[in-house]
Amino acid sequence: MDIFITGASGFIGSAIARALSTRGHHVRGLARSDVSEAKVRASGAEPVRGDLFRLDVLAREAAAGDGVVHTAATAGEDRVDTDAAAVTAMLSAMKGGVFVATTGAPRARSSRVPVPEDDTASPGGPLDWLATVESRVLGATGVRGLVVRPPIVYGDGAGPVASLVQGARAAGVARYLGDGANRWSTVHVQDLAAAYVMLLESDATGVFHAAEASPVPMAVLFAAIGEAAGVPVSSWSLDEARAALGPMAGFLAMDAALDATRLRGLGWSPAIGEALGGICGALRNPAQGYGAP
Repeated sequence: MDIFITGASGFIGSAIARALSTRGHHVRGLARSDVSEAKVRASGAEPVRGDLFRLDVLAREAAAGDGVVHTAATAGEDRVDTDAAAVTAMLSAMKGGVFVATTGAPRARSSRVPVPEDDTASPGGPLDWLATVESRVLGATGVRGLVVRPPIVYGDGAGPVASLVQGARAAGVARYLGDGANRWSTVHVQDLAAAYVMLLESDATGVFHAAEASPVPMAVLFAAIGEAAGVPVSSWSLDEARAALGPMAGFLAMDAALDATRLRGLGWSPAIGEALGGICGALRNPAQGYGAP
């Protein structure tokens, strides 16, 4: 297959590009700078210069191959409008093929017991726009639409958990919210990339959760983060966390347990993560690169 990836120089996108290239597929990756181009090449993909604001580039590249994997996002206040325009431009240009959108665990209902794909969150909230993205992709005419909802993604010393380790090291303490009993699902980035490859190579459609079997309590996760950062662990209130972390605090306070039965039914399993002992095992494994420098 010939696949175009947005966010190909990022944590998830580069892992997908590498996994697809290893399988013999041709990959083109969006890159907005010389540094990004180098990262795209290192993953085995062909760089395409542009960004999410270059709708002409997105449309051209989406129409040129067999499919699109959309993992890129902007960080500004215009994120919702930018993403909507980018997705629309790509879908409108495609004449068949497959489009894979990446949303996230908060699209599922908040629960400490893993929930399936159709058990979604009630309308409203700051991420409600993701529901529109999913509907647009799944309802596209003539395109095989897929949505992947990753939980906390870890591995290779990077991802959001790396920021949590760095933050704990800088603060001198790793802090979870309240009693730390809320639980999040997790997945190793290489297992997540394997899920994308499997879905692209299949004839599947719809929404898929990619998650390890056992969600992790935040108190347990932050104990491992504290070990990796070499700092003590304690709890703090939601107000304190919001003052320090902003919107991230709200996500860390929720439950996001995902049931990946649908994906497992296609033959997927989180082999890398299971071998490491999950996210806590990875944090404590020097080879994963999360430990104190």
